[in-house]
Amino acid sequence: MRFFNTRYFVVKARERSLILFFLIVDLFLLNISVVAVSELHYENFWQSSKFFLLANACWFITYLLFINETMFEKEDFFKRFQTLFNKFSIYLSILAFAIVVLNLNISRTLFLGSTVSFYLFKSVFSYFYSFLIKHRRNGQYYSTVLIVGTGETTQDILHFYKSNPDLGKVVGCLSDDGLPSEYCNVVGSVADFEQIAKRNYCSEIIINIQLVNDKKIKELIDIAEKYGIRPRVVPNYYEMFKRAYEVETLGKIPIINIREVKVERYANRFWKRAFDIAFSMTVLFFAAPVMILIAIAIKLESKGPVFYKPLRCGRKGTSFRVYKFRSMRENDDDTGGTRSTVKNDSRITKVGKFIRKTNLDELPQFFNVLLNEMSVVGPRPHRTNLNKTFQEKVSTYMVRQYIKPGITGWAQVNGWRGPTETKIQYMGRALHDLWYIEHWSFFLDIYIIWLTLFGTKVRKNAF
Repeated sequence: MRFFNTRYFVVKARERSLILFFLIVDLFLLNISVVAVSELHYENFWQSSKFFLLANACWFITYLLFINETMFEKEDFFKRFQTLFNKFSIYLSILAFAIVVLNLNISRTLFLGSTVSFYLFKSVFSYFYSFLIKHRRNGQYYSTVLIVGTGETTQDILHFYKSNPDLGKVVGCLSDDGLPSEYCNVVGSVADFEQIAKRNYCSEIIINIQLVNDKKIKELIDIAEKYGIRPRVVPNYYEMFKRAYEVETLGKIPIINIREVKVERYANRFWKRAFDIAFSMTVLFFAAPVMILIAIAIKLESKGPVFYKPLRCGRKGTSFRVYKFRSMRENDDDTGGTRSTVKNDSRITKVGKFIRKTNLDELPQFFNVLLNEMSVVGPRPHRTNLNKTFQEKVSTYMVRQYIKPGITGWAQVNGWRGPTETKIQYMGRALHDLWYIEHWSFFLDIYIIWLTLFGTKVRKNAF
């Protein structure tokens, strides 16, 4: 597992700034296109105001879909052109679909004219930006980089500069023994650095050796500054942490995030939340008749409320009330309850047995999702006393509180639900939750939802 995340090698503020900059440029070019065609066709911009707003909204959606395509950092114009063509194909599809759904009366001249104009403006801008990147190599801000050290981190650094040629070029590497490497141009050993520095061979060095060699690192920094070379040090703590980590800054203070949580990145959080809202509203809309029937059946069979609202632990240790259909005649205390459900539990009603087996008792939790207390997919929320038990038995268990709990999760679709009486049951559930946090992706969420609906293991221990 590679521990050096090249995407965060350059300060993330640069990436955010570029994403915002290119969005503003795109919207400016789009609006110029729409206004120009409107004036030529209608001689009155306000007649196309609805199309103006719709085009902006559709491009914003398209831009978000391609937000991870950092095309602005690639020099190859043809690759940029291909990405641009793909974006416009998606944009046209979304725009055309929106016009049909909203039943807008938009002329073909305005639709095609503004789109073609926007495409031409965008192509010219892309070519101009590629031209600037290409000629930046002759400028004083272009870096020639020498890497001190080899290994997986060095491979990641090489890959980063290959993917981002506007930021610099790696001219070689220094290894401990000076022997050739299959992936890097080794120009000498670490001991040869001063002789190489004298030749004005590079403008920058990246020191990638274990931090325990602090004296050697300080010596390399002194030599680099002696010859006007900018030194940079990789905070290589992998031997200490044995897991992926991320370096950020808190003001001017470097901070190391010991455990990287992918879902916490802004774009990922945006899409996960957007999906949660859309999916929950869809489920509640179509399941409303079923939920009404369940509520009536619960009231007819036994006395008591329709919903059971126990207190559960959420993100960052906060408490919230989770909504469930009542499935028992006698529920555990909703605040400090400690009594878990067991197989053939006498408290479970006939209706309760059915809705628990089919997971229909969880349907009201989509309201928790809309309230932003839960996500559709995530670690299942536990009661406080169970959290404390897990915490004592599994040292990394509380990491699950980094993210919102979910209606379904990776542990559940793999059969780790129900009672937690043995060490294997504790470890199985906890490790599956941790694996989900570290390997999260949007498509993993979709896969978990699919397994929840059609998988066989998900109904294991469901009683």
